[in-house]
Amino acid sequence: MRSSNSLTRGLAAMFVVCAGSLMAQTPPSAAAPIADLNQIMRILFFPHSNVLFFTQRFDPAAVKRAPEPSSSTDPLTGVFGGWEAVENSARLMVEGADFLMTPGRKCSNGRDMPTNRPEWVEMVKHLREAGVVALKAAQTKNMERMIDATATLNDSCMECHNRFRPRTIANRCQ
Repeated sequence: MRSSNSLTRGLAAMFVVCAGSLMAQTPPSAAAPIADLNQIMRILFFPHSNVLFFTQRFDPAAVKRAPEPSSSTDPLTGVFGGWEAVENSARLMVEGADFLMTPGRKCSNGRDMPTNRPEWVEMVKHLREAGVVALKAAQTKNMERMIDATATLNDSCMECHNRFRPRTIANRCQ
């Protein structure tokens, strides 16, 4: 039978080996991105901006939940639907801006995203700010404020699209 001290030392040594092994692995946040900029737009920004733009014409409070809200693919009819979906989409605009500054992410044409360019950084900042404006408006559940907020968001999107998303794919991210 082992003594208590040798068992403790053995467990401590095993912990150090395991911890060292875990620390030697690349943390998930340092892994190379798997989605390019166009994919990030389609995955995150397009669907969630549409939830925000929905409020220009329709009251999210009037949207009926899906028969099975937990399996709804529409944020407005899901478990966290209505105005909560609008707030969550605004939060995505704020938090999602970080995806646009991810080192190593590519544009759809294979070029690096211009994360080191001052105008790109400024446009990402404007997106984040537009998300904050949309979140504050959504929290009031006031459609007039949402119309103003979505105008701010639209301006932010167009500013970037006009500069970095010309019609020809070859010239994107220049």
